[in-house]
Amino acid sequence: MGRDGIWIRNPCLSVFIRGPKKGMYMTLEQKIGAMLAYGWAGEGETGVNAHAQEIVEQMQVGGVALLGRNVSDDLRQTAETLNELQSISREPLFVIGDQEGGMVARFVDGVTVFPSNMALGATGTPHFAYKAAAATAREMAAIGANYNFAPCVDVNNNPDNPIIGTRSYGESAEKVAGLATWAIKGYQDNGVIACAKHFPGHGDTAVDTHLALPSVPYPRERLDEVELKPFKAAITAGVASIMTTHIMFPAIDPERPSTLSRKIITGLLREELEFEGVVVTDCMEMKAIADNFGTPEAAVMAIEAGVDLVLVCHTLSVQREAREAIIKAVRDGRISESRLDHSVARIRALKERYSLGSRRRVDPAALASILRRPEHLALQKTIAERSVTLVRGEEGIIPLKLTPEERVLVIGLHPTVEPLYEAVKEYHENAGLMRIEGGDAEDALESALEAAAHADALIVPTCPKEPWRAPVNQELQTRLVKSLAGLGGRLIVVAVREPYDLRQFPEVRTYICTYGYRGGSLEAAAELIFGKIEPRGTLPVTIPEETRQVHEESAGSGAPRYF
Repeated sequence: MGRDGIWIRNPCLSVFIRGPKKGMYMTLEQKIGAMLAYGWAGEGETGVNAHAQEIVEQMQVGGVALLGRNVSDDLRQTAETLNELQSISREPLFVIGDQEGGMVARFVDGVTVFPSNMALGATGTPHFAYKAAAATAREMAAIGANYNFAPCVDVNNNPDNPIIGTRSYGESAEKVAGLATWAIKGYQDNGVIACAKHFPGHGDTAVDTHLALPSVPYPRERLDEVELKPFKAAITAGVASIMTTHIMFPAIDPERPSTLSRKIITGLLREELEFEGVVVTDCMEMKAIADNFGTPEAAVMAIEAGVDLVLVCHTLSVQREAREAIIKAVRDGRISESRLDHSVARIRALKERYSLGSRRRVDPAALASILRRPEHLALQKTIAERSVTLVRGEEGIIPLKLTPEERVLVIGLHPTVEPLYEAVKEYHENAGLMRIEGGDAEDALESALEAAAHADALIVPTCPKEPWRAPVNQELQTRLVKSLAGLGGRLIVVAVREPYDLRQFPEVRTYICTYGYRGGSLEAAAELIFGKIEPRGTLPVTIPEETRQVHEESAGSGAPRYF
């Protein structure tokens, strides 16, 4: 930083931003506010309630984070809410969403939600990542969102990862890097700031950072070859922002998680990888941070580490405490005001790059002509159909051929039983539905087997334990599938989220993966089952070797295998 300001350079931007004391004057509180991105909750949270007013008008935050709770059933109202927030803000706001596609989407109803990143990986067509991101950006921008916490560029090489899974493009660092580059361009070419996450990599963990503090124990050489490769590609592609993760990487910093580590944020990301865009934290109320450091103190530590934008999504009292802790740290000399100036300059440069000052207001009346456009829906359908994967088809029952008198039963524990049944009925009217919920496990299994005995074909959707949703009883699900397989009839298992369910019942011989259950994926599964489309998807991850070995021992020689 020079005497009058700071140069910001990256592959897509080279601009000189005047310092706060030259040009627009900013108080200490305003500088700190610019470095905060807060969510709002409470009564009336789909509008501008008291919480929203306080963070925007009094705290003067630089960005607001949208969660599902803030999105109205009528998206025109959401657009009006964002217009109002922009109108009461001193500076143009970052309006941030998590619109990754698949199971992570803040806007669900009334928009085009594309299949997951892993589904995109399964298509084998990287340009689909660009097209899906471009369409998503156009729809987000129409509602008033200008910043997307996407793409997720984690390399999912741990089948037990409870939080990334299908949010990743796959287990190959090279393929993840390639698809992420296309997605970044798709968002940013269409006016939405992209954010590569979760730096330095969240793919090889078996712990959810919402719940605890994980560690990735690999040497630096391994991190360079796997975790860091997609981030390097994202930086080369000109990604505007990068999100940190709350994970320990002892090979780089044995003392602090990445969000709080100067060695990782400043040393690795800024100096070594030469990233000059905006660095944002993951939410600082996640237990990996809150339980180990406390959110207010961690907010200070993150700025000391080199972070530009501190994200606190939920609790007003915690947001107040975090802001006050940062103010105190500057007044006590722990953080210099010039340190803040660097981050404020980056933030202002990014807002200028995307012309956020002239894009504060959107037209709610225009939404009908932009959301769910026919070409967006056609793309959604194409991606779903190209991604659905026949992992095993060893009995030759795909495509499923039934006479009108023969009955197919869709049965399982997961809520997708009902929508999958509706999709199946499009191709075979003589279909039944059985959703197993609660109650005694033995009674449930007995009822399921009795219903299955009267069916000529069985379709079972399966799913692992899901974050943020009531968990499926995994033991009962496994017993159900194994019991149905033991009947010896036509059984089709559809993994409606991660592909790894097969590990629990390796004897299953007809197995389909959809990589999620939004964006037309269940409909594509039904099309595949009944031969309306050819199986074109390919697994972008490996189902662990022990599954293959168990199956091969039971299948005998000569059976075709799909891994």
